[in-house]
Amino acid sequence: MTLPSAPKPPVDPSIIRNAPIGPDLNQDDKVDVLEQAYTEIGYLADELAQTRAELESLQERRTVEQVRARMIEPYANKVFRFVAIYCLAVGGFLIADGIGGGFDLPESTMGIISGSTAVAVIGLIGMVISGLFGGKHQ
Repeated sequence: MTLPSAPKPPVDPSIIRNAPIGPDLNQDDKVDVLEQAYTEIGYLADELAQTRAELESLQERRTVEQVRARMIEPYANKVFRFVAIYCLAVGGFLIADGIGGGFDLPESTMGIISGSTAVAVIGLIGMVISGLFGGKHQ
């Protein structure tokens, strides 16, 4: 069962041509609306400029910190490995000398290895680390 179709209304293109584009405002209202729009646009433009400047600043800072971290990492790892190996070697000498068994270093040599060399290595590490991580220079 089909319903009878209603006749289509006639299409008049003049209706579309004569349609209003915006609200019908008098001249004073148009000036107020334009002033308010320009004020808002100016405010938003200022906010956009400030936000872009802040974003660029944060991106530059992050980039500098990332580059610095990437530059520091291999040297920091090498310094750590050197200190660890040095400590293990000195500890091995001390244990081997203490146990005996054919390994006997003079006491002055053990003093040099465990004392003055340790001070020099610690000083070297301090200089390297302060140079890498931006320690205070006096």
